[in-house]
Amino acid sequence: MPHLNQATRRLTISRLGLLGAVCAALLAPAGSYAIEILNQQGAKEIAENAKLPGSVSTGWRVFQQRCASCHGPAAQGTVKAPDLLPRVREMGAERFSNLVLKRYDWSATPAAASSPQTGAQAVMPAWQSNPMVNAHIVDLYAYLSARSEGTQGPGQPAQ
Repeated sequence: MPHLNQATRRLTISRLGLLGAVCAALLAPAGSYAIEILNQQGAKEIAENAKLPGSVSTGWRVFQQRCASCHGPAAQGTVKAPDLLPRVREMGAERFSNLVLKRYDWSATPAAASSPQTGAQAVMPAWQSNPMVNAHIVDLYAYLSARSEGTQGPGQPAQ
């Protein structure tokens, strides 16, 4: 602005300042919405990342087909096998997978004292040679974890 006099320069600068303030005021609501949308997206991503891998509904289906005959349809135990809900709450996915895929003696655990089973009834077979259980072990853990945490009821999960 070298060719403008001092008074004209001040007026131009003040108009630019006013124009900037108006633009900022107009964009402020849009900016706050953008921030809110970004925050919602971040919250969704955090919630999604906190979920266990695997499908609860697929795990329920596998459980009903392979496990419910001994552990009961709600995984709360029968005279043949123990209640799985307190046990799953105590273990992580890796330990769960190892116990389910390999032969497991429930009577060797501290919780066995409160279990209705005795001796041979408390030995769970190895499931690693069963393709359905082996392929869906993560889903099975997702279902039983959801049951043990109370986020999934005893019935069929919603798709």
